[in-house]
Amino acid sequence: MDIGIVGAGGCGLTAALAAAQPGLKIVVWERAKVAGGNTALSDGAIPAAGTSIQRDAGVIDTAEDFARDVLTHNGGRSDAALTHRMCETSGPLVEWLAGRVGVGLQLERYILRAGHRQHRMHAVESRTGQSLIDHLLARAGKQASITVRLGTPVLQLWSDSSGAVQGAQIKLPKKSATNVRCQTLILACDGFGANAELIAKHCPAIAGAAYAGAATELGDALKWGTELGAATEHLDAVHAHPIVAVGSNYVLPSALISLGAVILNQRGERFANEADDLARVALRVRAQPGHLAYVVFDARMLKLAEQNDPRFEHQIVPRTLRRAADLNDLAKQFQLDATTVAATIEQYNTMVGRGPDGFGRSVSGESMSPPFYGARVTGALLATQGGLKIDTSARVVGRNGNPIANLYAGGGAAVGLSAPGGEGYLPGMGLLCALAWGKIAGEEAARTVVAARAAVAAEKTSPSEPVVTEP
Repeated sequence: MDIGIVGAGGCGLTAALAAAQPGLKIVVWERAKVAGGNTALSDGAIPAAGTSIQRDAGVIDTAEDFARDVLTHNGGRSDAALTHRMCETSGPLVEWLAGRVGVGLQLERYILRAGHRQHRMHAVESRTGQSLIDHLLARAGKQASITVRLGTPVLQLWSDSSGAVQGAQIKLPKKSATNVRCQTLILACDGFGANAELIAKHCPAIAGAAYAGAATELGDALKWGTELGAATEHLDAVHAHPIVAVGSNYVLPSALISLGAVILNQRGERFANEADDLARVALRVRAQPGHLAYVVFDARMLKLAEQNDPRFEHQIVPRTLRRAADLNDLAKQFQLDATTVAATIEQYNTMVGRGPDGFGRSVSGESMSPPFYGARVTGALLATQGGLKIDTSARVVGRNGNPIANLYAGGGAAVGLSAPGGEGYLPGMGLLCALAWGKIAGEEAARTVVAARAAVAAEKTSPSEPVVTEP
């Protein structure tokens, strides 16, 4: 096998498509029976700068401005070279997806996501990550050089005496473990959010929280990489979310916050700047009694959210939201003090369009008015953001500072662009890092294989040295 890819999510499928070319043999192994990972659970919105889609909409944006937003949001604590590489790759990635891969993308214009100074979210038409996965999987199925094996877990990797990765041991359905030799291998099997033991060890601040990410995020890449001598970075970094519905575990979109929603505690009071860093607010919600809070918004916000998220009408509204004719009714439904809730919303309304409130939040637009909607929520973990150290070519870097030969990583398997300690996640960066590092890893792995073949061919065709004998 020329290229082995572990994981059939956004990163792995993108890597396969980017690597595909005549004569190469590429296999994607996925432990689950379906493709997807965390990409399938996302809203399918990819942040990118300098795209033709932006220009057609009159949006002037650059990779430099994008990188500035990332570094401002995380306090300059992500790797500068990786940050700039991602932002520079974002535009070409979107053009490649829309052009060569045929993914329909639209520029999200109804809000500015927190931390982004420009409209740069390029969303799939259905606004679901699952549709993006379906499209990538279908395209991969049309490539003769790509084989996708679902329900096929990778058990371990192996390397030679020099440390160069040589292949993987896999478990095919109803068969014994099999060793597969690969010239290059890409880890695209996400982070460790579903591994409670690793979360307790590396991310104690969010340990015990509800988890709303992919069940396959078990930490395999972290385990295999460190066994092979890989360095790791920012293992305590997470993507946490403050408004995950209790019971249904639906991740209510952060767009609600951007539209003006507020979060109340059990006393009916606000307790944070809801528009602050998502992970920071999630931890504030977790600090409330019972780890519970209540997100409140009005019909205007709901309508805008429904227009841009198809989950609302069929999943979120009937299963998680409560509608109330007035604040007294809403407070009653959640067993909150009606007088306090009314005073809280009245105070909020007086500050709309008037600059920062007492929590440092500035809200433009309109004040809240009936009818109202609400949901009981908690702060939950969506994904880890720490992982294997990589360079700008997506090569996994060893603890000795040198790349591990033949090994690449992307998405949740690699370190992200958040700050250590669980803060600084800029909306959309998880999906961008999955797709962009996947594309880079696929291209680099293919280049490595082709170069190795060329070297072997050149050696075979070069004239042999004449044999000189002594007289």
